[in-house]
Amino acid sequence: MADLHLDNVSKSFGTLEVIRNVCLDVAHGEFIVFVGPSGCGKSTLLRLITGLESVTGGRIFIGGVDVTQVRPSDRRVAMVFQSYALFPHLTVAENIGFGLRLAKRPAAVIRQRVDAVARTLRIKDLLDRKPGQLSGGQRQRVAIGRSIIRSPEVFLFDEPLSNLDAALRVLMRLEITRLHNRLQATMIFVTHDQTEAMTLADRIYVFNQGRIEQSGTPMDLYNSPSNRFVAGFIGSPAMNFLPGKVEQTGDHMMLKIGSTRLRLDQSFTSVSHREISVGIRPEHLRVVESSAGHVRAEVEIIEELGAEVIAYLQIEGISDPITIRLPPQRHVVPGQQVGVRFASEHFHLFGSNGTRLC
Repeated sequence: MADLHLDNVSKSFGTLEVIRNVCLDVAHGEFIVFVGPSGCGKSTLLRLITGLESVTGGRIFIGGVDVTQVRPSDRRVAMVFQSYALFPHLTVAENIGFGLRLAKRPAAVIRQRVDAVARTLRIKDLLDRKPGQLSGGQRQRVAIGRSIIRSPEVFLFDEPLSNLDAALRVLMRLEITRLHNRLQATMIFVTHDQTEAMTLADRIYVFNQGRIEQSGTPMDLYNSPSNRFVAGFIGSPAMNFLPGKVEQTGDHMMLKIGSTRLRLDQSFTSVSHREISVGIRPEHLRVVESSAGHVRAEVEIIEELGAEVIAYLQIEGISDPITIRLPPQRHVVPGQQVGVRFASEHFHLFGSNGTRLC
């Protein structure tokens, strides 16, 4: 396996700039996830790495070798697509071994390699079946097997789970994690699903409009987002954002949210007298009696999920509802008047341009 380095890589289609001077490094054996909304350029970047698209600017290195102008077949990478792209008239064994047959490898070698890959993916009993006889998860394993058999230096996954149902997506996430642990391979996984990103990645790159907004471990991004875009994209349910203003009253810093004021420590002095956006995650809010809250709110919608309850509340004086994660034993009903208390030590403050202030 190998490391990967992108040096100021750009891609334009005519006047449309899709990838904008991207620099990143992936270490040998790392599992990296590119995450971002649809159209942010993450899949295009994957195609640039494979050579299926040519770069407009910059260079791509795999294992220390400049492969920017190297043909896709010579880059030692393998890509698993969103669609399975299996040959319907071939068996599972023939689909997995297709690349080796094209390379004119001996039949005995192909059989041996196909059997080894099938054991790794736990599909040995499916080798004689056709794709039409397989479930979605089984087809995805075959598509992955077709990539493994080539012994690539880098594995690339382009939203491979998006066609699966929710339960099967969870199972396939586990399978891909097990596969990475067994192979210790360098893997890059593209998704728009931040839950997939959080559960799979060693490190995450968050993309927006062709640029990297932030990179880091899942918990780094969750706990210390660099801007409002990352804060709102990473985490489910998403972070709440409330309009606020920091004011200095005597020796104290005060945060005004709606009609209430909360005392802050002196580390917030630098944002005094500024209109800001206050971010706080659903688990850092608490529902209390109406008279005991920092603010009053009305329960609008309840989602009972078994292990937890997600409540959507409307705060007095604020247009957008907030989301709160509650334990299952906390019983609230739509229309109920409640108080909401903030864990101010978990506040994230963002300026009008979305950058994090503190």
